[in-house]
Amino acid sequence: MTDTLGAAAVRRWFEQGLRAMLAVRRRVDALNVFPVPDEDTGTNLVLTLAGAARAAGSLPAEADLPALTAAAARGALVGARGNSGVILSQAMRGLARASAGHEQLDGPALAQALTAAAEDARRAVDRPVAGTILTVADAAAQAARSAGDQDLAGVTRAAVDAATAALAETRSQLPVLAERGVVDAGAAGYVILLEALLSVIGDQRPASSRARESLAELWATPRPAAAGPSCALGPSVVGAAEDGHGAPAYEVMYVLRARPAQAARLRDHLRTVGDSVAVVGGSETTDRPGLWQVHVHTADPAAALAGPAMEQVCIRSLSAPPLGVVATTRLPGLAGALAQTGAVVVLHPDPAGLERGVVDAASSAVLVLACDEPSARLAERVPRPAGLPGGPRVSVVRAGSEVAVAAVLAELHPGALDAEEAARVAGQVRATECAVDELPDALVLGPADEVVTAIVGELAEDGARERAASALQASVQAAAPQAELIVIDGGQATPELLVGVQ
Repeated sequence: MTDTLGAAAVRRWFEQGLRAMLAVRRRVDALNVFPVPDEDTGTNLVLTLAGAARAAGSLPAEADLPALTAAAARGALVGARGNSGVILSQAMRGLARASAGHEQLDGPALAQALTAAAEDARRAVDRPVAGTILTVADAAAQAARSAGDQDLAGVTRAAVDAATAALAETRSQLPVLAERGVVDAGAAGYVILLEALLSVIGDQRPASSRARESLAELWATPRPAAAGPSCALGPSVVGAAEDGHGAPAYEVMYVLRARPAQAARLRDHLRTVGDSVAVVGGSETTDRPGLWQVHVHTADPAAALAGPAMEQVCIRSLSAPPLGVVATTRLPGLAGALAQTGAVVVLHPDPAGLERGVVDAASSAVLVLACDEPSARLAERVPRPAGLPGGPRVSVVRAGSEVAVAAVLAELHPGALDAEEAARVAGQVRATECAVDELPDALVLGPADEVVTAIVGELAEDGARERAASALQASVQAAAPQAELIVIDGGQATPELLVGVQ
């Protein structure tokens, strides 16, 4: 029995928590019906804990408790996925905050740490909802404080028992959970992490066995949810920003380097363009940039972006069935149209963003559509997602341009992941960049052409947008009257027009 929780024990806690979550990942995924029934909470928690465990594992064996918890919190922040992952990363930030100045945690100190974890987790959510991971974290913290005069095992047991009871109650606290007959997925993950702590300090049963037993006691097969609508890329997508029920249609996530005041302004802005807002992280001082994890559900992905300081920018539809495709682009305005097909969109591709996109594609075989050669080279070196055994098989198609990426997505359907066919479609696209006034000479059309896709940039000059649309329509009508014309606002500074013909 461990009387105090030192750096070595906390390191084992993170490692056992990750193993326990891996053991029940698929079951926790199946519980995921709130806020969006996308069945990825278990995977998101695994990846978040993997970031924490990897960061903690990179420290030398003699690292003290404050250094270890701070590194784990930072690793969880960078690796956070989805609502639950972001909240968990902030709970770990609270744990690190409470551990500062301590070489070890006894029972009362652990109670303070669990309280700080619950407080920071709640701060991560713009509009807290009862019946979620926040409810369970609060219950664990309150029970730990009530047992604060006990030893470490007593405080931990009280926290686990209260969290488990609160988890069972989530089934009646949220209507969507009651309708589906399940407990909250994120809350289940928090209980599993606390049970891993119990196994480290006193209960000799493996954390993975405890996790399986806990879920087995609460398990109920989820009742089917109504399938979300699907649509292909085309004129109907342009401007379509809602899922058919008035709800935001996209999840936007990225890591941002910013000062606290800049992050606060972004948080206020995101509240005006969406919900499920989180801008969490921070810096040590107010005048130096720090790392922030940004998450929002919005009908307008471009409005949720924050300029060149972003990394790992991933956008996905909350209504279209997953396509098993990662689409790369450097055009902010194109992201929504691409994502509405069911692809995960990685904007301004970087290695971590592509890794995130491959995981979010939620398929054992993932097709990456590279909009340019730098994106293709990065995609070919995507590492196996940390924490997930095996990992998906990744195929890279050199589409060569955004219009070719769009053309491929217009022809792909869920389950039809054929890299050769995608490459064939991309190869049929003739891409041209030009200014609006150059369009008549630059656009070469023939009677056999079937589709013309025009991605329009930020045309600042008055009337330029209308002139571009008129010029495109006239050119298509004159040379290929049977062709379909698709016009999408790309939001790029240059070129004024990016046109693809197939």
